[in-house]
Amino acid sequence: MERNAIPRYVPDASVAVKWFVKEDDSAKAHGLKQLFQEGRIDLEAPSLLLYEVASALRFHPVVKFSSAKVRTVMNSLGKLQITREPTLKEWTTAFTISQENSISIYDAAYIGFALEGNGRMITADSKLITRIDPAKTKAQISLLADTDLDPTSYEEP
Repeated sequence: MERNAIPRYVPDASVAVKWFVKEDDSAKAHGLKQLFQEGRIDLEAPSLLLYEVASALRFHPVVKFSSAKVRTVMNSLGKLQITREPTLKEWTTAFTISQENSISIYDAAYIGFALEGNGRMITADSKLITRIDPAKTKAQISLLADTDLDPTSYEEP
């Protein structure tokens, strides 16, 4: 099956952090990553993901990461090869979404990736979901807690 023919997801940093820290819905986040590693879905994210994950780990309220551990995490993220720089169209879409919804350009960048790439953004940030207004935009965003990403029962749409 071609990589472009499979479902495409755009995880934000709130999901990616759960690959390295046990939190609520970490199992679902791991399921998403496992489906990608099995070639059953595609994952892609703006390069911003790397900075946001590093920052989230640096300031995590429970788990304290050493520099060596963060280096290991960043190496693991790099090996997944899911990040890239946004295109001009993705930047423009992100900026518009940011303005229309009064959200940060950081959050909007993931949504821009999903919208322009016919994918679905996955986030663990329930507050972000409530701040998105337009039905078209909201239709391409899913809350991690509400997804069925168990690799043993996952069926392609």
